[in-house]
Amino acid sequence: MRMKTFWHLAGLSLFLIATAPAQAAGKDHQATRQEVQPQVRAEQQKAISRGEEAVVKEAAEAVLATNAALAALEAGKSKEALAHLEIANGKLSLLIARRPELGLIPVDSEAIIIDFEGDLKAIRKVVDEAKDLLDDGKVQDARALLTPLASEIRITTTNLPLALYPDIIKKVAPLIDQGKIKEAKETLIEALNTLVITESVIPIPVLRAEAMLRKADELAHAKQPKGDEILRYLENAKYQLRVAQALGYGDIDKDYKPLYKQIEDLEKQVKRQKWGERLNQMMAKLRKAVGGFRTEVSKPQRAE
Repeated sequence: MRMKTFWHLAGLSLFLIATAPAQAAGKDHQATRQEVQPQVRAEQQKAISRGEEAVVKEAAEAVLATNAALAALEAGKSKEALAHLEIANGKLSLLIARRPELGLIPVDSEAIIIDFEGDLKAIRKVVDEAKDLLDDGKVQDARALLTPLASEIRITTTNLPLALYPDIIKKVAPLIDQGKIKEAKETLIEALNTLVITESVIPIPVLRAEAMLRKADELAHAKQPKGDEILRYLENAKYQLRVAQALGYGDIDKDYKPLYKQIEDLEKQVKRQKWGERLNQMMAKLRKAVGGFRTEVSKPQRAE
């Protein structure tokens, strides 16, 4: 798997002049974010590893053999092309025997981490500026302003469609035997053009929120729970969800409002120092809901 990492820094012009309380809150958000960074990095690596592990060796080798056959034909080496096609057909036959459902088979995966470093105010400031530009008809300027607004692990996967690819590859060898090299090359290109690209986008702020809720849960299970610390993690988890919302991951009514309500109910329970089974159940329900949201929003989609 290939991985690239980008950090988009918020320029000084993007920040609003903050009041003292806002500055203190900002420092707390940043400190708590740094505190859970090791757990977030571990989750990032797990996500990347899952993409890598999903790649099926035989499918990848079939595509490599297809490209090698095409290169051989371009070089006028028909016998070499036939040898590569024999490998490709063998790998594909094995895949069909193992996977009769004939679905999409991952052959390659690439991960890119993009992390905008600005806070919630900076994000909203950029969005407002972009809206002003759109109102003025400056679409490309707005686009340039909005492009860095992402905080995500983007996993791009190339998939082999097992229902199509093998049948197309089977047509190539007879064409070569008949001396129809041009048609054989076109058929190989046709097969390669059936490869499907999918993208899975995992919002990093949601990973941060999950890590903070895990910390809050651990503290809630202590013999002597520290309410202030639990509230700090809950507030920061909510802040990270607001960052994810501002960046456009998910839907405010369907996804975020129910999560905010659950966090607020938990905060009330903690402030009353109502420790025990009820609070633990509420915490478990919230963590499950946030995890479910992350899973739903990161489902693979066909790349445009």
